[in-house]
Amino acid sequence: GNKITSIELPHTGLIHFRLLTDGLVGYAWPKCVKSGERSEFRVHSVEEYGLELWRYGKEKEFVKRIGTFDEHGPRATMQITPDGDYTQVGVQFNKDGYHSSILGQSIEAPERSGLYYFHAKSKSGSEFGFPWVVAPKSPTCQLAVFASDINWNAYNSFGGRSNYIHASSFPSTPTINSRLELKRYTEPEHRTYNTEEYKPLSLDRPDPYNHIPFDEQLSDPIAGRQGCHMASAEWRLLGWMEQQDIAYDLYSETQFHFEQVPLESYKALLISTHPEYWSRSMYVRLKRWVHEDGGRLIYLGGNGLNCEVEFLDDHRIVYHNTNWSHSEPNYDADGTLNESRMDR
Repeated sequence: GNKITSIELPHTGLIHFRLLTDGLVGYAWPKCVKSGERSEFRVHSVEEYGLELWRYGKEKEFVKRIGTFDEHGPRATMQITPDGDYTQVGVQFNKDGYHSSILGQSIEAPERSGLYYFHAKSKSGSEFGFPWVVAPKSPTCQLAVFASDINWNAYNSFGGRSNYIHASSFPSTPTINSRLELKRYTEPEHRTYNTEEYKPLSLDRPDPYNHIPFDEQLSDPIAGRQGCHMASAEWRLLGWMEQQDIAYDLYSETQFHFEQVPLESYKALLISTHPEYWSRSMYVRLKRWVHEDGGRLIYLGGNGLNCEVEFLDDHRIVYHNTNWSHSEPNYDADGTLNESRMDR
């Protein structure tokens, strides 16, 4: 879509002009809240769209219709992104042209904890779903479960970067052909990560990998690669737990990092699927809770707590991959074998 950008001339260096593809994407911000708190729904659409809220448990449960969204101005539901590498600073949807409170787009989190999804559907039939983690105001049972949202963000390549595509920094020119340009395909002895410095990746972005087709049900096979280790797979576990009448309170990893999880009030914590990326403070707090406070950890994941991350603020995360290879042993300068990227 179109936008207006101002620059001062003369200008040295490249200018990365960024335009969004016509289509339908969205996300909640914040992506993880407690019951009673509010999030914005930030949706990019070039046409009228409807929005509903659903809860994903043992079945997909309709919660409410939020509304139909359209504007007098042509294509006024289209979003604008910053120029340059917005994987570092966020896409900043709902920033330009949303200054009036009348145009505010937010919703209060339901009372019941769980994994919720916004269902957006455009007038022409396009569909896009995006997750919303709702934690309880206070503990309701003895078991806490973490959604692996730091891992979701690591794989999110919206805007041209993820922790697997241009992990260290944005390239000076757009990637035209992955097989001809990305090091993982062009270098015979490619190391997964080959630098010590990595630019941050923002949580403030849509995450297409976490879209779940609206007609997909709990017992359906997960079609595709990314869904097998992200929200779609985590929903399968949560749904199974509800089928077995196992009560749980759902939180996100980021909420745990920011000390918004009263872990001392729970007997057990369950982490699952692919909890690869944790901050050191999260790791230390969990280890103390298990070894000193009598907490119980239920680990149902793979490749967990493998790499340290650093939060620069509430949405920018640095993934400290170090100079690391997934295909050969990794050693410190003194010859000590590293078990994971947590050993940096």
